[in-house]
Amino acid sequence: MTIPSVTYKQFGETVVPVAPVGTKRWIVLYIMVTAILLTTLACWNNLSGGSLIEMFEDDSDAPPPHTEYAKMARYLVHKAEWVSMGSLSTVDAIKGFPMVNIISVADSARGEKSTGTLYFYLTMLDYTAQDLDRDNRLTVMLTLDQDLYCTRNGIDPMEPTCARIMVSGRADKIENGTAEYAFGSRAMFSRHPAAQKWIQTDGHNFFLCKLNITQIAVLDFYGGPHYVTMADYLAADPDKRSKAASSSSSSSNTSDRQIPPRFSTTEGTTAMP
Repeated sequence: MTIPSVTYKQFGETVVPVAPVGTKRWIVLYIMVTAILLTTLACWNNLSGGSLIEMFEDDSDAPPPHTEYAKMARYLVHKAEWVSMGSLSTVDAIKGFPMVNIISVADSARGEKSTGTLYFYLTMLDYTAQDLDRDNRLTVMLTLDQDLYCTRNGIDPMEPTCARIMVSGRADKIENGTAEYAFGSRAMFSRHPAAQKWIQTDGHNFFLCKLNITQIAVLDFYGGPHYVTMADYLAADPDKRSKAASSSSSSSNTSDRQIPPRFSTTEGTTAMP
């Protein structure tokens, strides 16, 4: 006769239940399936160039379609916190050579509606202001990668699909005490709080300017730049979300697009007033 074994527990001892073998198998299977699913999604997102993640991202601040050149120009101008500003050097060793500088800009106060006009502060202690005092013609470049949009989406900044615009014109000094001076200063202070210290620093004598636009070139896709008229530029509203470009417009022949004449017929060189 077999005597069954009996296990006794001490008074107050807690008995930890042992999970059935079947439950353990389900837990392991769940972990494996989850790992496989996450790996598959990661590979899919990588192969699709990040389009999977983009479906879950907020596209309220996404750039407009590349076929809407005027709106792309206004979009980049409105987002810009700074520009690469080119001038004609007055330094003796490189007189007449192109010179470039980083200049902080604003087309409106942060969070306010776009105006399309770039405002910026200059000081005669800086070579850009010295160049523009002799010849106020300039060109600024703005890129979609200012906030690393292209980099985050796997687009090299030099690729045409990383939109950039080249805006040429003249620097106009804005007189203090005018409504435009108040607007431009407030826009700059909103985006660049340090600018308030610039104008308060003795001996620096910063003054407010704006870019009086002559030509706008937009490069946001393969096939070369497109030129935007001032009428189209000012009429474009970057704050409105665009509908997807129609198939008819996307299939149009880009070689048929004509470059409009320059918007300004002013010739010769002009110093800042």
